[in-house]
Amino acid sequence: MNKSARWKKYGTSYLFLVPSFVFVLAFLYYPMILAFFHSFTKWNLVTSEWIGFDNYRNMFSDAIFRKGMLNQLIYTVTDVLKSIIFPLAAAELIYLIGGSRLKYFFRTGFILPMLFPGIVTILLWQNMYDPTNGLINQVLISFGLDSLAKPWLGDESTALWAIIAFGFPFISGLNFLIFYASIGNLSQDQIEAAKIDGANGWQVLTRIHLPLLIPQFKLVTILTIIGSLQDFIKILVMTDGGPGTATINPAILMYKAAFGSSEYGYGSAIGVALFLVILALTIFNLKVLKTDH
Repeated sequence: MNKSARWKKYGTSYLFLVPSFVFVLAFLYYPMILAFFHSFTKWNLVTSEWIGFDNYRNMFSDAIFRKGMLNQLIYTVTDVLKSIIFPLAAAELIYLIGGSRLKYFFRTGFILPMLFPGIVTILLWQNMYDPTNGLINQVLISFGLDSLAKPWLGDESTALWAIIAFGFPFISGLNFLIFYASIGNLSQDQIEAAKIDGANGWQVLTRIHLPLLIPQFKLVTILTIIGSLQDFIKILVMTDGGPGTATINPAILMYKAAFGSSEYGYGSAIGVALFLVILALTIFNLKVLKTDH
């Protein structure tokens, strides 16, 4: 089919795509290009002065930024572990349950929390950590463990881990669905053959399920890494990066630089750095960690 015939057949369809491309260019690519340009400037929305790589030099020489990167590494590693281990365990256990009604009941129970606004969950956990009336301290006191009660979000030794513990038991509805659907689509013939050869449940899990779920591990991992690097609302609401710099991360620093100090150029530099990290990890995940499954 030549170009003229193709245009006559699909031309109207192409025209309907134009508004989508305009919005993508205007609201995604243009701000990204603008942020990259302004990362080399001293910009406060009124004046813009070209300063080269000064923002990047200041960023990497800033002790607070380095502390934020260390915290982010801890956040990201723990987020990846939480996003794989707990949803996978839940999916495997529900898969083993007999009876479709019971399976449906548990599936629905894990998916329903997705309907709640994220800020509601954040505020709920913030109240649970309240040093005076919070559920956690009240439970400890009721069991005579008064010495363990503390301001979980206000103590530098516990604030970071309190943020990490947010969302327990860490069964994300999306990750759960990814693993559960994939387990249900595994070759039953291969599993039955393994059982006939004497494989027990643990061997089926470790030698059949886990190797065949590698593509899902990759997908969940990269989605979690992207979400972890972009996450700041939870930290902003619960601790604002404190106490001190105990829970600070680069996304919070970017937000505070831009909207707290009007240092939009410096904030853009942090945003570009995060974008490059996400891009590098995505390419590594897609190109280096190849799988034949």
